[in-house]
Amino acid sequence: VFMYLLSTHKDPELFLWSRLNEFLCTLHIILHFRLSLTSSQPHTRARGVQLLSEVLQECYGDLTEREVEVLIAFYENRLKDHYVITPPVLRGLKALTKCTVLPPGSAVSMLRSLFQDVHVQGLGADFVFGFVQSMDGERDPRNLLLAFQIAKTIISRGYDLGKFTEELFEVTSCYFPIDFTPPPNDPHGITKEDLIQMLRAVLTGTPKFAEFLLPLIIEKLDSDVQSAKLDSLQTLTVCVSQYEHKDLAEFLEGLWVSIRREVFQTSSERIESACLAALTALTSCLSRSVLSSESEDCLSTFLDLVLKDCKHHLSEPDLKLVWPSAKLLQASCSASIRASHVITASVMPNIVEQYNSRTQVKDDRSCKVIAFIGMTCIVQRSFVNYDIGYRSHMGKKSDLGHICLQSERSLSSCFSQTACLPSALMDQDNTEASEKLSHHAVRQRCLSALAAVSVHPSVVQESTPVLLEVLSSAHTGSVNFLVEEVVLACRSLQRIAEQVQDTEETGRCFHEVIIPRLLGLTLQAALQGVQLPQEYQQGSTWRQSQMVCLLMGCVCSLPPSVRIPQLDELLSELEEMSCTCTHTLSYTSAAKCFAGLINKSLQGALVLQVFNLSMDVTRKASRYSIVFFNPQVAKALLVRYHPLSTTLTDKLFSLLDNTDLGSMAADGFSLLMSDSADVLNRACHADVRIMYRQRFFSENSAKLVQGFNAAPQEKKPNYLKALSNIVNKLPKQVQVTELPALLSLLLEALSCPDGGVQLSTLSCLEPVLADPPAALIQQLEALVSRLLALTSSPAMDVRIASLRCIHALSRFPVLPFRAQVLRALARPLDDKKRLVRNEAVQARGEWYDGSC
Repeated sequence: VFMYLLSTHKDPELFLWSRLNEFLCTLHIILHFRLSLTSSQPHTRARGVQLLSEVLQECYGDLTEREVEVLIAFYENRLKDHYVITPPVLRGLKALTKCTVLPPGSAVSMLRSLFQDVHVQGLGADFVFGFVQSMDGERDPRNLLLAFQIAKTIISRGYDLGKFTEELFEVTSCYFPIDFTPPPNDPHGITKEDLIQMLRAVLTGTPKFAEFLLPLIIEKLDSDVQSAKLDSLQTLTVCVSQYEHKDLAEFLEGLWVSIRREVFQTSSERIESACLAALTALTSCLSRSVLSSESEDCLSTFLDLVLKDCKHHLSEPDLKLVWPSAKLLQASCSASIRASHVITASVMPNIVEQYNSRTQVKDDRSCKVIAFIGMTCIVQRSFVNYDIGYRSHMGKKSDLGHICLQSERSLSSCFSQTACLPSALMDQDNTEASEKLSHHAVRQRCLSALAAVSVHPSVVQESTPVLLEVLSSAHTGSVNFLVEEVVLACRSLQRIAEQVQDTEETGRCFHEVIIPRLLGLTLQAALQGVQLPQEYQQGSTWRQSQMVCLLMGCVCSLPPSVRIPQLDELLSELEEMSCTCTHTLSYTSAAKCFAGLINKSLQGALVLQVFNLSMDVTRKASRYSIVFFNPQVAKALLVRYHPLSTTLTDKLFSLLDNTDLGSMAADGFSLLMSDSADVLNRACHADVRIMYRQRFFSENSAKLVQGFNAAPQEKKPNYLKALSNIVNKLPKQVQVTELPALLSLLLEALSCPDGGVQLSTLSCLEPVLADPPAALIQQLEALVSRLLALTSSPAMDVRIASLRCIHALSRFPVLPFRAQVLRALARPLDDKKRLVRNEAVQARGEWYDGSC
């Protein structure tokens, strides 16, 4: 009767749950299914328990305390049954734990039953012991990952580990370091990094493991396996953030010996970086410890070890251990202000004395390099951590700046002698050539170190003239500097400007010394006469026109409040150069500078005057400059929502019908919609409003469609290219919203012969296919045929993008196209490019599986 009612009810599932709920409320369900629950067959009993558990998952809120108590007793008894019944019993117990009327003591009772009958043990210390027993000997990576997560929870939630602390550490640390290679095509997706991170979270989760973990790390650092060393060092870096000085005190010497050995001997940059990071973390831990009157100052003890093993290497003429020692000292310095004070006070006087005591030329050169690099490495962080308490070292800082100045000049003198040797002599002696290269490498390190220490204004006043002198010497040719060294000197000046303390003294140095010298050097370089290419010899002003790049960098970075003198004349000259100059760099820089000034102009009359100039540009502009100048000016007005921008963009639309300029005009829309990296951005104080792209699209999409429909067939690709450039720069949400209205044009764009248009259109379609609108479903046949055609495109990027779109289409109702798609995808399976083959395999597999 029950089965008949179930089969004839309008909603069988609702009927079943309602009837079971009625039974459940009076516990009749147990009696109703007593035949299943008491069957002699384990699988039949398991199905009965499973049904009961599923009912409880839906109706646990309706139970009374007495009913919960009876059900708990029933489930606890079932845990002693056959193992196939255990999973549904666990689901039932999980449902009962959600009851608000859980009887007192039932949680402990359930856990005790679990530990006794499912081989998972205890609560508190007993729980830890039971967990240790259940985890011991586990090898399955899935179970290990879950076990590590449980162990992490035990530690993070503050369970009482009691006397089983060491046992918990042992049962987890036996897997350290992780040595696991997942099998190919692993369906579970468990990686070695997952296991490493989870185990590391367990081992570093509590200071109670310190006495066991630190000896283990020291032991693993003696290993010959690089991965074991790296894992140990990274674990040490993490664990010391949880420790106090008392946890580390016993193992400081062993840790330092291991770190020092690896830095001095390793050939792996990853190991060296991990060692230095661990040393910094270790020193930082010791620095933040609160000391009592009777406790030992562990930081001083540890730094004494560091100085004892590293300090004397800075005075040795052999460079082999200078760099490692300097790196170790720098890593210790960077941990805290206190550590930097201790190391700087101990090391700097000896280095300064060593520097000043050398007289012989050869020893002078090598020892000055040692002194200079050693000092800069050591005190680099001291300048960063500069505070009032460190002002007593100002004299040493000034000495450092003076030494930096003399050291660089000395090096430049020595290097210039080597660089001026005849090339024949350099070819005859390979040793001299090798030494020359090493000199250039050391010089580059000197420039980088000089920038690193230039944080305080007193040092900047000494260091920046050295860098400017490098640029001046390179310009005059008095010293043979490499291009890389000149670039590094410029970047060093930029780094100093970004990191130096912002004081009146610093501002005066930049405005009175650095900026005038840089401007002078730049102008000299721009005006320096060279042999021009034949095509540029007719225009005597070609070289001078390149100075507009410098002009753009200066005036376009100014805020609108700064008044630019003779602005009208400047704009007129920029407009003339933008339209008549044939040198690409010159006319593009002039157009950008023009646009940047117009964007910030607050005078309506000036904007209107400039607008009239730009509208007359076609009369005298070259075919190359017009399609760059017009979009730049239009964008300058568009991003600030100026009403005159519409007329300029309409002019750009009209150029799409031009036989010669149509394609380049279409590229202009990409410039119009793209972010500006150098002028029209907020970093350069440009007036850029939000959502200007969306506004432009909403106002002009209809014009684009109308123009496409009215254009002759040979001009339609220009409109498609413009559409693709516009839509591709829109936010994805706007693309999805506007796709139905533009779908026909986008399908046409897929047939456009221009590979750039095809790729841009495909990049627009791919995110839309994840949640396609109804209009796209209706055009499925046309879309599939065009995408399949593009899988044979000459461009690899187009083939990959089309295959990704075909892959996304497999989720659609595409059964009528199955055979056609599978046949067409056979060809890219043999593509000569591996990336294309990978995409083809994935797409074809989805189409085959989805169709089945």
